[in-house]
Amino acid sequence: MKRIIFFLSMSVLFTSTALLMTDCKKSTTTPPITPAFIVTSTTVTLQTGGFGLQFYAKCTNTDVKLTKVTISDPLQTGNVVYNLNSTTYVQNQIFDLQDANTAYIKQSGNWQFTFVGNRTSDGGSFAAVATVAVSGK
Repeated sequence: MKRIIFFLSMSVLFTSTALLMTDCKKSTTTPPITPAFIVTSTTVTLQTGGFGLQFYAKCTNTDVKLTKVTISDPLQTGNVVYNLNSTTYVQNQIFDLQDANTAYIKQSGNWQFTFVGNRTSDGGSFAAVATVAVSGK
């Protein structure tokens, strides 16, 4: 009888230990990558006179399918939404943030860009913010 009680006790002990160990295991799934963007600018001369800006961006850490980018100027005079039509860009591919032969009126200060789209790796949506400092007249 003592032997049966001993074996039952050991069975309960081993079962409990096994259950506790499986509950304490760390998750091995990695969180999805948040896309990181770098934005650059070029000063151009406008047809009407004065200076304008053209912006270029690239995602430095993953491939993305972009829906739109919202551009905020330093004076916060209004946002421009540039539609990217769910275009796919591979990692480090440089792309324009304005239509061909167009430019934004040059304003010194920090411009903010909010990129909206999906990661191509898992289809997950994201919104990522990047800024670029513009100086001079």
